[in-house]
Amino acid sequence: MSLNWPNRLTIARIIMAPVVMILLQIGKPEARWAALIIFVLAALTDMVDGYLARKYGWISNLGKFLDPLADKLLVCLAWIGLADLGFIPLWTVAVIVARELLVSSLRAIAAYAGVLILPSKTGKWKAAVQMFTVSYYMFLTVLQLNSIPEYLSVIGEISIWIALLLTVISGFHYFWRNRSVLQRLSM
Repeated sequence: MSLNWPNRLTIARIIMAPVVMILLQIGKPEARWAALIIFVLAALTDMVDGYLARKYGWISNLGKFLDPLADKLLVCLAWIGLADLGFIPLWTVAVIVARELLVSSLRAIAAYAGVLILPSKTGKWKAAVQMFTVSYYMFLTVLQLNSIPEYLSVIGEISIWIALLLTVISGFHYFWRNRSVLQRLSM
């Protein structure tokens, strides 16, 4: 089986996710710059692979499965890395990771039932805001400020709260929209 370009980009994003987290933990400014650049490149591959898949009809079941998984892995590992550095509150990791695990489990259950759950618009907005939030805080890590100015903190905190709100709303939305799948399997 040969991989099409969207799937190759998705696999590259999966590989980049742990690299970002490792680079964040190194602590040197060069490593954090590299983490930011790789994260932004990985986020861009998400847009490019979707564009290529739609434009050229390279949509595949593998891509439908791997693409959301790659996004979750990239965001979760970066969010964990930033929380470990003290930039993002640790409790937010629990909310983000729990939602991602629950939705991934729902997708796996649905796949078992022969149903493919595609990303919703709310889920796409959630992913975009999460990626912005991670990029923003990664940028703050490379600035090497002794203390973050209040206006920069406020922007980050607002971004975190919007990301969390969309995370919870989209999670409920996935379960509500697919409740029939769960009901069918519980019988």
